[in-house]
Amino acid sequence: MTVRRVLLAIGVLTVSDLDVQALTPPSASDGPVKLLACVVSPQGVLQAQVDSQSDDAMDCFIRCNYEFGDKLLSQGFSVTVPARFQGKVGGVDTSAGKAGNYSGEISGCKKTPR
Repeated sequence: MTVRRVLLAIGVLTVSDLDVQALTPPSASDGPVKLLACVVSPQGVLQAQVDSQSDDAMDCFIRCNYEFGDKLLSQGFSVTVPARFQGKVGGVDTSAGKAGNYSGEISGCKKTPR
């Protein structure tokens, strides 16, 4: 009976962890800047992994989810994404958020003024 409870607990924790870190793949209708993932580094820094197909730099608002202790939190920030850029942008200190990849959303992208 104890082994069954331990296995059940491990299964629940695994499924819970997968739900938090499940990513929605970008689609063609997302626009020229796509959010690929929100990433918390081992040092607790939250960044957004993006892919821009735009010929212009874009100012975007990104909201990322991440885990802190046993809570799921959300953090929004504005960033400038360079033209034709693929990589990480932003850099928000989560005060020791759990390292990993998380979901998020990108909105309000506008060309930067020249």
